[in-house]
Amino acid sequence: MHPEEIKAALRIKGFTLAALAQELSLSRSMVTQVIHGYARSKRVEDRIAQILSKSVDAIWKHKPVLRRAKAVVTGVVA
Repeated sequence: MHPEEIKAALRIKGFTLAALAQELSLSRSMVTQVIHGYARSKRVEDRIAQILSKSVDAIWKHKPVLRRAKAVVTGVVA
């Protein structure tokens, strides 16, 4: 699901991100990062899946977290 769809579905179920963060004793920022896929938290993912009555995989199609790699200089001179 797109992050905006997740947030909208939570609002429909009567949950705000702030309330969810407070329930899980986390910052709202952490909950937002998980929703957007910038961070992973099993606790947050499981709770959102439970609220939305969906599987975690149905909400997030997890891909490996890719870190920015430094540019490799090949030594080719044009």
